[in-house]
Amino acid sequence: MRSILKLMWANIRRGKGSFKGIIILMMLMTFSFSGTVSNNDRLREAREQKFADAGVSDLMVNIYDDILTDEMLSSATEHPAVSSVTVNEALFFSTAVQINGEDNNMWFSLRADDGDTNVFTEDGNSFREDASLSDGEIYLPYKLRLAEGFEVGNELSLRTHSGYDEKFIIKGYYEDILTGATTMGWNYCVITPHDFDRIKSEKADKLGGESVCVLKVDWLHINAKDGISCTELRKQLSRDTDLISSANNAMTRDYFTDSIEMYSRVGTRSVGIFVMLLTIVMLITMYNSLAASIDLDRTELGILKAEGFTAGQISLVYILQYVTALTLGGIAGILVSVPACRYLIGAWKNITGIMTDTGVSYLKCGGLCAAMTAVSTVFILIATSKISRISPVRAISGNISDAHFDSRLDLPIHARPLSFFLALRQLGSRKKSYIGTVLIVTMLVYFVVSIMILAGGLDTDNLFYTIGGEIELTDMGGLNMSETDGIEAEIQKTDKNAFIEYSCRHNMLLDGESVMVHAYRAAQEVFKPEEGRAPKYDNEIMITRNVSEQLGKKIGDTITVKYKDSETDLIITGYFQTVWDFGYLSVMTTDGIKRSGLDEIYEAYIRLGDPSKREEVTDMLNEKYKGRLEASAFENSAYAEAYSKIVNTLMHSLTAAMYSVLLIFAVVIVNMVCKRAFIRERTDIGIYKAMGFTAGALRTQFAVRFTIIAVIGAALGCIISVFFSRKMITYILHVVGLTDFTSANRPLTFILPAIAISACFFAAAYISSRKVKTVEVSELISE
Repeated sequence: MRSILKLMWANIRRGKGSFKGIIILMMLMTFSFSGTVSNNDRLREAREQKFADAGVSDLMVNIYDDILTDEMLSSATEHPAVSSVTVNEALFFSTAVQINGEDNNMWFSLRADDGDTNVFTEDGNSFREDASLSDGEIYLPYKLRLAEGFEVGNELSLRTHSGYDEKFIIKGYYEDILTGATTMGWNYCVITPHDFDRIKSEKADKLGGESVCVLKVDWLHINAKDGISCTELRKQLSRDTDLISSANNAMTRDYFTDSIEMYSRVGTRSVGIFVMLLTIVMLITMYNSLAASIDLDRTELGILKAEGFTAGQISLVYILQYVTALTLGGIAGILVSVPACRYLIGAWKNITGIMTDTGVSYLKCGGLCAAMTAVSTVFILIATSKISRISPVRAISGNISDAHFDSRLDLPIHARPLSFFLALRQLGSRKKSYIGTVLIVTMLVYFVVSIMILAGGLDTDNLFYTIGGEIELTDMGGLNMSETDGIEAEIQKTDKNAFIEYSCRHNMLLDGESVMVHAYRAAQEVFKPEEGRAPKYDNEIMITRNVSEQLGKKIGDTITVKYKDSETDLIITGYFQTVWDFGYLSVMTTDGIKRSGLDEIYEAYIRLGDPSKREEVTDMLNEKYKGRLEASAFENSAYAEAYSKIVNTLMHSLTAAMYSVLLIFAVVIVNMVCKRAFIRERTDIGIYKAMGFTAGALRTQFAVRFTIIAVIGAALGCIISVFFSRKMITYILHVVGLTDFTSANRPLTFILPAIAISACFFAAAYISSRKVKTVEVSELISE
């Protein structure tokens, strides 16, 4: 064993480039894997623990207090599938808040402090020991820390029917484990029980009144009996009671889990595919490096066999060498991951709003290293199988075929450009030795192109597009769709091209399944159909593919829509996709949703033909419809902008990280491949020098050859990307609701990665061949 270890150490010392290269590649793989998997594990552990501590129920139903009847409540409590029902109160404010007296396009709801509120410290890395709250103070969910204007100490004003008379000082940010993720549209804030009861008793309005500013909302926390899933519980309550069809929302425990873990799952899928790619590339690189080493060391290996070493012992030397490199690389990757995870997981709190541990998943990282070692061992055994065929006598006599110009294609060589034609001739003579390199380039280019397609196709402006305009209508007090025609006619007296955009939305039952239904009156389509067409008539509906799978219905089928006491049959006209509600959404016409029993407008805006008349139109509306609605200049939602910024930052960071890893990976691989090729061809280089070639010309020829290889691999990578990139991206993004990722495939999307990888190969090959200057013609004498 000692002799084997000595041989291994000698191999490592002589082939330092390959040894270091494998260490770097393994470190990059472990680092990429560790960051995402550790973040996912810590988030899941924290979420599960916090859900258990808080006793999060199987189903949470959000319903207006004015709609909830004793009969609905008793039907849920006495249902055979239900084990318990708990009711918690909240207050919903229908008007955007003010910060320090300035309008802010954000809506809030309030709940009373229950004494178990976890409030973040100023640095956000721990919780305060003293989380007490006084009257006139308010805690905001942690995600609002990113929104402009919501700093601690600022005054937050909430509007009631008496005006913006409910004023609170922002005291801090708390951990909202249910609705605190940026993927959730609610902003539940915490005030003292005294303030909450006072507002509820003195300021709460009746649903459907002329001026509705504050509404009482009930949250029903329903637990299922053993053996009944949360989804099945909702389905049974939908079928047997009117509670679900009358509620604003009916969300399962799984829904909140998905909201919290959505982006981490996207990251895990992305990095999983990324690490798989890097693993294949590294294995090919190892195989090529090992095969080249055996070819170059045939004489030494023959001598070892003549001295009594078996083929198995020699294979063991290579196995130990590469296992050592993989182990060191894995350890280095884990060590780098420790500070990286501390930063990454800490920053992820801005998305989830949940405090988590920041430790590395050592067992999974160790498992990755062990799996890589096992797979590499198999590859090494395959690559070293040729050692058994090495004859000591022939190896010692130097009977090695090194004919680089034995090409079946018999490619001609022209004087101009000589380097190019020599490179082609060399490629044709040793095609098998370059197959692995071509595969490596193909996969690198494929993944880079896929990243560019993903980054180019995720347009957050379109992804999160909703209706809007220059003027926003609020305090509508249950404004009905039929009333907008008269309002629009008044506006058009000032601006004849003005147009009212509005939306209606509510949770409804589609064939017994709870699904959010939207309807829009808008200047442009909010959701474009990807198959079929958008609904035109009041008996039509468009659904997502997720809803189609949930209901088992396709285009042309009829579904029954139930809302409160109303039931209507609608025909499915098409499919669309959206990230809202994780892709579980449907769209009707405004006439269709009115026919289904919903006539109230959820949000309304005025899109002006002449924006200069905004102030005039606003004043007219506030004067003519005083007490019925309020018009104000519309500004983009600060929260929506913050959310969009988070998504953009997340995507750009992920893209930049993958580009960086791929770049380093490519440089290391190219350097390893080129160095090995250079060592193999020292004799040929000596011959070229004897024929009068200069060192500069030989270096250029060497670099051109590998550039041609890169161009071939890049072309294959681009072709594969055309057929498979979209499918891979759709798989990654399916968890957010996108079922058919589409993106305009611009030529630059494919050209730039091909040029970048090819240039990288040229530069690395040219640098690796710098030792051409050290090759002397006298070396040929020994041959």
